[in-house]
Amino acid sequence: MATTPLKTYYGNCHCAAFKFSLKVPEITNGQACNCSICSKKGYLWLYPPNEAFTVERGEGSLTEYHSANKMFTHKFCPTCGTPIMAMAVMNGSEMIAINLRTLRDFDVWALDPYPNPNPPMNGAAHGPAYVPPKYPGPDIRTEAEKGELKLYTGNCHCGAVVLSLKSKPLSEVHVMEDDCSICVRNANLLIYPQTTHIAIHGSEHLTGYVFGQRTYEHKFCSICGVSVCLKPLDPGEEYTKDWPPERRKELTQRLKTTTINIRVLQDVDVRDVKEVKIERDNEMSGVPPLYTVD
Repeated sequence: MATTPLKTYYGNCHCAAFKFSLKVPEITNGQACNCSICSKKGYLWLYPPNEAFTVERGEGSLTEYHSANKMFTHKFCPTCGTPIMAMAVMNGSEMIAINLRTLRDFDVWALDPYPNPNPPMNGAAHGPAYVPPKYPGPDIRTEAEKGELKLYTGNCHCGAVVLSLKSKPLSEVHVMEDDCSICVRNANLLIYPQTTHIAIHGSEHLTGYVFGQRTYEHKFCSICGVSVCLKPLDPGEEYTKDWPPERRKELTQRLKTTTINIRVLQDVDVRDVKEVKIERDNEMSGVPPLYTVD
């Protein structure tokens, strides 16, 4: 009987503190899941045999997080926040799940159809129902704004970080998904509200990660690893001295915003948003300096 040829894939967290290889048949699809943690992290799973997975660097360096049902141990990089994998014991045997978004030279958007050809696994049906934390502060809208702006609340998975956002309905808001090296790994779906339209509680639990041109600080929960927001940064005169006036003006406006990953928002089904209001930018991966892994 003919055997299926195997292909070796290489993956890593964004900062490359953790690297691995995977030897499996050619990957043509992945599996999403509708449970609370998978939805917030945008995982796209592959379930390889344990012997197909090899740690190349950073054994033991990943942070572990257990969701309420204790079925899976989720592992992410404590430096850059990349959600790498999950592990579980099923019927007495250990199984692993690898997030396909962490593979190098692998286009998750090319999976046919994207994001996956299978209906989401109904992980939400297992274990106790997820109960998100309540936002502890008052309504941040003024009385005049309540007629036109909607109040959204959101949180990381563990509830250490909770936020409130006043915004037009997401169906009317520019939502961006791009193919830059960090956003692909985090499955970010981004909106760009004014910082004055957001209130965040528990910001001390956010870890910041900066790379490349240092234009954004990516912030994720240090406990559960969920990507929450991006803080725009001024890259400094060294980078901006030759910028035309229009670009400098754009920077000034951008510094007044805080980018929010809508996956953290409560009562928002990103599948619905993606169907009606999503702009996909597949050129960000070509913006210098190009992302490389040693």
